[in-house]
Amino acid sequence: MYVGRRMTRNVITVSPEDTLASAAELMKEHRVHHLPVVAGEEFAGIVTDTDIRNFTLGLTSTDREGGIDARETKVGEIMTREPVTVGPWDTVEDALLILHRRRFGALPVVEGRRLVGIISKADVLAGFIDTLCIEGIGVRIEVLVPREANAVVRLVKTVGELEVEMKSLVLSPFQDGFVAFLRISTIDVSTVREKLRKAGFRIPDLSDFLG
Repeated sequence: MYVGRRMTRNVITVSPEDTLASAAELMKEHRVHHLPVVAGEEFAGIVTDTDIRNFTLGLTSTDREGGIDARETKVGEIMTREPVTVGPWDTVEDALLILHRRRFGALPVVEGRRLVGIISKADVLAGFIDTLCIEGIGVRIEVLVPREANAVVRLVKTVGELEVEMKSLVLSPFQDGFVAFLRISTIDVSTVREKLRKAGFRIPDLSDFLG
């Protein structure tokens, strides 16, 4: 999966000259927590609801008495300049790692200095839901396979012989091999598991994952 396919293209933006009050109102109206900042045709930074909240809470009584008004403060004064970004041809997996490790809620998507979209945690989750095909009718079966390409080929062939639709297949490292998460369209799970066992595959118990 690539960022360009999963990102939101119609991005709500602000300019550096917009006030924090107007930025906060946009966030509330569109139910977003991040606003890319665009100056003319160029991407200039990003401002978040946390930025606005922290700035407002950080005002001292002296600031208030001195006439500093958070509502009239400009976005350009508190925005993050040169934030972490991704490109449309970066993978969703790379975006997920950045979001997780840096604890971001969203990443601007840029080409050069031009903003082309934004990808959020919700966008990434939606991408994996589509990839795993978990919204449709189906059941998941776990199968342990060795770290050999031929074993995976044999697994796919065995499932094909069962004449059930394979909706998705995900391999994850597990112990000395892999665990294959199969999502198939059938209600006769016990028969599928039994035939997989007869074909030489091990069907793990829940205790195998919790131990």
